[in-house]
Amino acid sequence: MDELSARRLRNVVQVLTEQRHIVVSRGASFAGHLIDLAIMQLRLSLHEISEEELSEFSNSLSVDLVSGEHPD
Repeated sequence: MDELSARRLRNVVQVLTEQRHIVVSRGASFAGHLIDLAIMQLRLSLHEISEEELSEFSNSLSVDLVSGEHPD
């Protein structure tokens, strides 16, 4: 991803974060959750993290939680 695209994504994340605070403060927690999902997707794109990598990470954390281990 080029720097211009990365900068644009960071700006969108910033705006969405501000909007999330507004909607949550007005009691729209489900809308806030949806905005959180959009922010997460943009951050994954920004940092070039694939859905497979995220899934593997999530599975690893789940296994550690079930076994009682603490990830470093």
